[in-house]
Parts: sequence; C-alpha cells; structure tokens
Amino acid sequence: MFAAGSLRLSAALLAAGRPHELLPLTGVAHSPTSDPGVFEGLLLHQLGFLRRHL
Repeated sequence: MFAAGSLRLSAALLAAGRPHELLPLTGVAHSPTSDPGVFEGLLLHQLGFLRRHL
C-alpha cells in the first residue's frame, strides 16, 4: 500500500525533527492535476507550507 510508505517517511521526518506535512488526497489518482479544484488546493497548501517554513 502506497500510504504505508508515506506514513513511514512522515515518521522518519518527525523523528529527525524535519518540518513536513502529510496531506492525504482521498479519491484522487496519483496525479491530482486531473481535477482543477484539487490541484489548486494542493498548490495553495504547498504555498502556505513554504511561507511558514522559509
């Protein structure tokens, strides 16, 4: 399951004290670009992360 790998990565980043966020996109295929609303939300989420951490 792909989610298991993401959770392991998140746990490792947390243990290393690295800022990160895990955003599960339920019902979305591997590429969120097929749904403009999802894609826009993802870009806004990424922008918010960069603003908070840079």
